[in-house]
Amino acid sequence: MHALPPGALRIVHLSDAHLLADGALHQGVVDTAEALDLVLAEAARVEGVRLLVGSGDLSDDGTRASYRHLSERTDAWARAAGAEVVLVPGNHDVREGFAEVLGGDPARPLDLVRDVDGWRVIGLDTSVPGAGYGLLRPEQLTWLRDELATPAGRGTVLVLHHPPIAAPTTLHESLALQDPEALAAVLEGSDVRVVLAGHYHHHIVGHLAGVPVVVAPGVANDTDVLAAVGTERAVRGSGFAVVEVSADGSVRSTPVPVRDPRDGDEVFVLDEAAVARSAAEAGAPPAARPGPDPRPGAARRLGPGLPPTRGRREADRRVVKVRHPCAWSSSEPRATWAPPCSPACRPNPR
Repeated sequence: MHALPPGALRIVHLSDAHLLADGALHQGVVDTAEALDLVLAEAARVEGVRLLVGSGDLSDDGTRASYRHLSERTDAWARAAGAEVVLVPGNHDVREGFAEVLGGDPARPLDLVRDVDGWRVIGLDTSVPGAGYGLLRPEQLTWLRDELATPAGRGTVLVLHHPPIAAPTTLHESLALQDPEALAAVLEGSDVRVVLAGHYHHHIVGHLAGVPVVVAPGVANDTDVLAAVGTERAVRGSGFAVVEVSADGSVRSTPVPVRDPRDGDEVFVLDEAAVARSAAEAGAPPAARPGPDPRPGAARRLGPGLPPTRGRREADRRVVKVRHPCAWSSSEPRATWAPPCSPACRPNPR
């Protein structure tokens, strides 16, 4: 790639790896450990990188084994590149496992602040235990405002999972960041140069309070943004974004697809009824407002173990290595998929 001007920061931005323990396949289809290795191998060709960002949903099952795998891969990559690593959790991540392996206090949102060559990098935890939507609590926004009150040497990069811009699909709308206007009010007039996010499994660029927002492609799969309204479809496809932030505040994002002969093969598809169910189970409750973690004791909801295109009866018989939501804390996945045992246990896809 081209040489960077003095003071600029080049970032490799990846998201939504959805790693699983014990070699299990995401959606019963995708080897996400292999996908991550391919993404990092391609990203190693990028010169001058000083920061590797992983913007959430880094694990799919929340196991410590999945986070150890992630840490081993990203740390080795960063050492070879001479880069720092910043990782934040998403709705599929589990704070206990994340914090034990990657650091932080699982009793509270896993926010962080780092310095990279005079650039301040702030990570915000938008996850809501037991749900799929995103939320920034008042105390997080207060902390962010206090951090931003003192400008950084070169500016600030903000990293979170749930993008504060419009979602590309009906399901993602139901699992969106709540009250992005509250975040916009904090960013207004600050030295934040770019917001890096994930969750949508597709490269999208927008703005919040005049600040560019860059959503990374997914590692695990690619959202079919042209699917019929009300449905949700994902296909094979992995990638990352190269984000460059210049000293004058300008931002450039270049999506990099990681080619595979299976690209475009369907991973899963949900019809309107399935999307509505997932939205009801994992989306924000009607009265959701920024505040303390809602539903702290709610069961963790995972992504769907099977693409439902074949129909429920055939899916019930299909044998795949998928973790059942009721046993998510176990180190061993169930070998056979089973129908949800209760409404609280039904999987959600994002």
